[in-house]
Amino acid sequence: MPNQIYSKRNLFWSRLISSFLHPYYSFFNLFRKKYQLEDTEIKNIVVTEYHRIGDVLMIAKTLKSIKKSFPNSRLILLCSNQAQLLADHLNLADEIYPVKVPWTDWNWSIVKWLRVWIFSQKIAKKKIDLAFDFKGDLRNSWFLWHIKAKISFGYTTTGGEYFFTHGHKMNENIHQTMRANNLILKAGCEMLTDSNSKLKLNNNGSIVFHNGATDPRRSWPINNWVTLAKSLSGRYKIAIVKTPESSALIKQLKDSELQVDCFEGGLVDFKLWLQKQQCLISPDSMAGHLAAYIDIPTISLFGAQNPELTRPLNKMGIIVTPDGHCKHEIDHWRLCRACMESIAPEKVSKAVFSLLS
Repeated sequence: MPNQIYSKRNLFWSRLISSFLHPYYSFFNLFRKKYQLEDTEIKNIVVTEYHRIGDVLMIAKTLKSIKKSFPNSRLILLCSNQAQLLADHLNLADEIYPVKVPWTDWNWSIVKWLRVWIFSQKIAKKKIDLAFDFKGDLRNSWFLWHIKAKISFGYTTTGGEYFFTHGHKMNENIHQTMRANNLILKAGCEMLTDSNSKLKLNNNGSIVFHNGATDPRRSWPINNWVTLAKSLSGRYKIAIVKTPESSALIKQLKDSELQVDCFEGGLVDFKLWLQKQQCLISPDSMAGHLAAYIDIPTISLFGAQNPELTRPLNKMGIIVTPDGHCKHEIDHWRLCRACMESIAPEKVSKAVFSLLS
């Protein structure tokens, strides 16, 4: 399974663009005052993580570690519109601002890029002392530079080392959470331990199906979900989360005359409901990371992508993958629909019995 965070094609183009931008931004850096972390009073800290909800959940404990390391500072999180309410509910930062950036929506409108630049100037007025970006994406790095933080930490995977005061090489072979943790350690932060974390074993709750995924190549076929529900319904209560992707599955489950509960509601309501359930089954998506954050047992379905880079991190979690390495012709450098389809429902049901026995 590939350990690359970005495709070779994207890396080539981003580094080429970075080389063209280098003289321009390096020139302006000459006029920026240089600061030393140990001599700077840290009052305002910015963290940017505006790609997906699951990305925010994977750095949730990293954010709390930053706050504990700089208790007298204000921690500002810039996240996606979809993640804002949940991040606020989880109290992940002192200030949380939603931002919609064109490169996460594959929208290259110059007007939208201008709006993002205007937003960066709004954040710059807060006089940021310290900033972090964990993605290693040249566009993120460009955005962070315009915030004008006194001290900034980020990864230079796609180039753009001139966008940071402290640019670092990313270890692409470790989990996304660990990459974030490694970066804040370089800024002198101390990591929180999980000593107070308690696993929730809600035996009266349901086995929750969440079949939604941002990319259909991460999804598991509907017929497999139905087969799994039939194999589990004799021993467990089954519930399904209603999403735009789950309508057809809900219909098939009802047509099969299976007793299945449905949850419908916002993200915060989903979190409050989920923490009363027994287990979550989902593809590689936000739901698994939320379950892991609230210490609910999880079963995550991964296709061709390497689960060790983005799997939910919790005490009771099982990763279910295809039996062999991907040998299919694929239209994505990392995701494979055929690999997901090859995961047998029997393999998932055995994982459930093993996890909850």
